[in-house]
Amino acid sequence: MRKATLFLLCAIASFSAEWLENYGEALNLAREQNKPVLAIVMRQTCPYCRKLIGETLPIKAINDKIENEFIPLMLDTEENPEQVAKSRLRANAVPASFILSPNGEIMATRIGYAPPMEFMRFLQND
Repeated sequence: MRKATLFLLCAIASFSAEWLENYGEALNLAREQNKPVLAIVMRQTCPYCRKLIGETLPIKAINDKIENEFIPLMLDTEENPEQVAKSRLRANAVPASFILSPNGEIMATRIGYAPPMEFMRFLQND
């Protein structure tokens, strides 16, 4: 478990986008900045979550798009279950990626790992 936590912290640290971990804070910023929220529901022990975080999200074009056009939110089902519950985002598998309106309405959903090109297409469908 400690290795997974360290890996995710290092991977997230390599992003220039600041990933929030609080659903309410993300929605407040989304409303203030009139931007959609990119919410990723994940679990540290999930190999596909680690792959999304370690391989797809750090791609410069993806990271830049997230940083410039979204309020990024990462919710860990194991480490922060209360925030996942508050978000009311439901997925039958992780990772699960959601694009939310500034009011919290789900605009798009992507369940499972997505390689960079697929994830970029998901982001462009906002």
